[in-house]
Amino acid sequence: MKPVVRLQGEDTDVREIGQAAVNAMEVRPQAASALFARLWSIHQRRRSAVSAMSAQQPASATPPVLRETGSALRAVWGTLLGIGLTAALVSAVMFGPSDRKNAFLNPELAGTVALVAGAIAVPALMIVLLLRVPDHQSARVGETVSVLVGLVCVGMLVFRLAAGSADERGFSSEAIAWWVPMTAVIVLLIIGLAVRSDGVRRGPADPVDRAAKRSGADDRHQMRRDAEWASSVKSEPAVATAWTAGLDDLRERVDPDALAQARAMTPAAWLAWMSYDGEIDISGVVPRR
Repeated sequence: MKPVVRLQGEDTDVREIGQAAVNAMEVRPQAASALFARLWSIHQRRRSAVSAMSAQQPASATPPVLRETGSALRAVWGTLLGIGLTAALVSAVMFGPSDRKNAFLNPELAGTVALVAGAIAVPALMIVLLLRVPDHQSARVGETVSVLVGLVCVGMLVFRLAAGSADERGFSSEAIAWWVPMTAVIVLLIIGLAVRSDGVRRGPADPVDRAAKRSGADDRHQMRRDAEWASSVKSEPAVATAWTAGLDDLRERVDPDALAQARAMTPAAWLAWMSYDGEIDISGVVPRR
């Protein structure tokens, strides 16, 4: 779509030039009547839209209490999620396969670290699972990090179930006996978080509000198209002559910049964008027919 044309000058200047445009268009009464009817339709819809937007601005602003509540929930939810997943990751890797990073890590120390980390991860993840997911952005982040950490935990769990205590790490059967169920619980909690976050991410933020916004956007686009159509109406020679004469009569009364803009436009275009403005009252200028 073409950009909206903002008419220059005060409202009184725009209306006076609009009256000259109406007088010029009425040289061809039949064509003028069809155009005026279309202009009133555009004006009334646009005026209603502007009024609705003005009324919604104070109401749509989130109250400070609600903003603070939402911010606090995001902070708590994100902090607990980070603590829970970090602790889950630490608990899992402590019982991972032997490599250069843990080759000299005492199995007793690794078991102690895993136990403490697991004791932190389980309650933290349970609380996050009970809390409401704050918003779509949090849901996307939560799902992504939950899947990544969950895959690591599942991999470590499968490895330890397959290897048992027979690998080079030297873990006792008793240590594996408490680590496996604890890690299984952590994995289930992470799966629950990922599933819940995915549900929130896929769901609409507010179906009614989204539908209303889509409907409003469609109507605004239609108004723009109608205004563009009206502004594209060509001027017949007699209309153009009357338009030029009408503008000449206004040289001493209106803003020179507004007059210069009008001379570069057709009378139909001036009336179209005056009607589309939404804040300039066209009653008394554009006839109702």
